[in-house]
Amino acid sequence: MDAEAHGASHSNDGFVGVRGHRDAQTMLARALARGHLHHALMFVGPRGIGKATLARGLASALLCKEAPGRGCGECSVCQRIASGTHPDVDWLLPTGKAGQITIDSARACHVRQANGPYESERYVVVVDPADALNEYSGNALLKAIEEPRPGIHFLLLTTNMQGVLPTILSRTMPIRLGRLSDGDVAAIIAEKAQDADEDRRRMAALLAEGSAGVAVELALDPALDRCLDLVREAIRAADTGPAAIFAGERSPLWSAYGAATQEIVALQAEEAAEEAAEEAAFAGKKKRASKKKSKSAGKSKASAAQQRWVANRLAELWILHLREQIRGRAGLPGAPTGRSPSPHELVARIAILQRLTQRISRNANVRLILEQTLLDLSAAH
Repeated sequence: MDAEAHGASHSNDGFVGVRGHRDAQTMLARALARGHLHHALMFVGPRGIGKATLARGLASALLCKEAPGRGCGECSVCQRIASGTHPDVDWLLPTGKAGQITIDSARACHVRQANGPYESERYVVVVDPADALNEYSGNALLKAIEEPRPGIHFLLLTTNMQGVLPTILSRTMPIRLGRLSDGDVAAIIAEKAQDADEDRRRMAALLAEGSAGVAVELALDPALDRCLDLVREAIRAADTGPAAIFAGERSPLWSAYGAATQEIVALQAEEAAEEAAEEAAFAGKKKRASKKKSKSAGKSKASAAQQRWVANRLAELWILHLREQIRGRAGLPGAPTGRSPSPHELVARIAILQRLTQRISRNANVRLILEQTLLDLSAAH
């Protein structure tokens, strides 16, 4: 099951646990009430907007006996659907290499749905994400989707319809989901990111552009502050020009870049040590992560992959900042303020940053590409 955030409350005319997506909820509820709900639905929308949450809400509406057509959220059926333990709601998830759904998983799912439902009158299969189905696993499900038995429902989730097999796509009804309102995002962050302080939650809501899952991820990201510092210094450097871009390792720009990359190195080293300790414990061996090693790992040189991660996060946050400015908002708190650029200039800067992510994937010298990007942005001012 994916990490998309969801709210615990619901309105009287919406599915349990689902915030936002009012038009989609209304359409689905009407189809369900009339007995005309399509047996295979494709929920399409950006990452983190609540596709999985809507799937859970619709599953409750289909199976709940206390509040049919909506779900009550309190009964055993709804509680087990929410926790992913109901036998009549089957989640088909990637388990293979490269994040694919394997043919063995798809065949096992096919067998389960062929013998279901087990407790209810309906059986729901959620494929998350649908674009993780390859030719073999997709074909293993195709007949079931093509010739569904009564009471069997397929809910397929994707951020990218073009990545879904045409044979699967042609047999589903697409439901396009937009981004959530600022109020819904704020409410979900307050619930799912309670460990983050209020300023961090507000910042995450600003940056997430209506994606609650992304907002929660950002609010809980320990490297976010370092990356935001880097964005601010990069904006200043682009405003100043070559003198700031090539000012040396101890300049504010490259000091911020070094701090961000070292933060990623340290976090990934810590995660690796925790995974090794867990694996050793599972194997019955006594193995403890060395604190000394963890500290030294934090000082090691960042790999090209780690530098690309930082550069991608820089581009992502900077683009979000520029999009906020296009909407007439201030953007990132603490970002340099100068001449107000025109919408045309802002769009041009976004295009330059989007090229950055493409260029670093093909070039091992991340810093060189960053310098060239900052020069391009400076020239575009």
